[in-house]
Amino acid sequence: MLQVNFNQALTLLRNVGTTNTLMFLGQPGIGKSALLATLAAEMPDYHPCYVDCANLDLGDLGMPMIDRDEGVTSYAPNVRFGLARSQTKPVLLMLDELTKPASRAVLNMLLPVILERRLGDRMLHPASIVFGTGNLMTDGVGDTLPAHAWTRMTVADMRNPLTDEWIENYALPMGLAPEVILFAKETPEIFQRYDELREKQSNPYIFNPRTGNTRACCTPRTLAKASPLVMMRDKLGDALLPALAGTIGEPAARKLEASIALSNKLPSLASIARDPQNAKLPEGVAQYFLMALKMEHQTNDKTIDAFSTYAMRWDSFEASNLFASQVSSRTRNAGLVIKSRPFMELATKLGRYV
Repeated sequence: MLQVNFNQALTLLRNVGTTNTLMFLGQPGIGKSALLATLAAEMPDYHPCYVDCANLDLGDLGMPMIDRDEGVTSYAPNVRFGLARSQTKPVLLMLDELTKPASRAVLNMLLPVILERRLGDRMLHPASIVFGTGNLMTDGVGDTLPAHAWTRMTVADMRNPLTDEWIENYALPMGLAPEVILFAKETPEIFQRYDELREKQSNPYIFNPRTGNTRACCTPRTLAKASPLVMMRDKLGDALLPALAGTIGEPAARKLEASIALSNKLPSLASIARDPQNAKLPEGVAQYFLMALKMEHQTNDKTIDAFSTYAMRWDSFEASNLFASQVSSRTRNAGLVIKSRPFMELATKLGRYV
């Protein structure tokens, strides 16, 4: 099966997005919509526009505008398409759920946008990038397009992320709960796609329309929703497990419990900040991984010296390096690390250059 991952999709958009309308198909919740935010952050000279095609009515595209002097009408596009006369930047236009147009009339109006970069009688800036997203036809969520629409686009199957891709590109930058990240690291099958399953193979964690498991299941989107539940577990109490089961499914929720239980056995961050030289050390690879992430979440000008001193006692290079790399890479920590002598000593020990 020929597929692209998230970064390859970005590469396509950067390089041929002005000439080809890319269409990315993938199962629900894998991060297709994040393409727009990622591109917008790195392309400030573009005007980002998000259009949810499934919710469009014909009047949401634009309206006729009367020129009484000339006795004619022209077309005034809706503001969501970024075509105001005062807006001179090229448009970065995402047609989300393009495979679910609200009506054939809406689709007919969007087809010139896809092929000609034109909405009504208004042309997009020639450097504009237009792309669409949709679910797989086999997902059973109402995705369909006529043949003449497909031939206007370059269609790519966007695969689910691999575990390490999800952790590096999404979970860590977004600051998701360490327990959720550990669960994903130890359960890589949660990112498997249902059409990759062999005959008679089952996977209780994933979205699978073939077995009817299409509600609470593991996807990058639902894992992100599970994160605040885990972070608030002390307040949620007995409500935590039902809430997790309703977010990522009961099999995943019960396995995530193990990560939470392991995390609860770690020494408190407050005790480490008070006495980093004598605080209890983690036991085993999983605890070291959790502790590195938990400390990174709470590293600031008051804790960085103590946390760095504590990390220098670890016998896990991987965990120490994870802590140091995450602290030094965060924008909010710019300037903080170079002021901390213990952190610089830790970085030197690890062979890192800050």
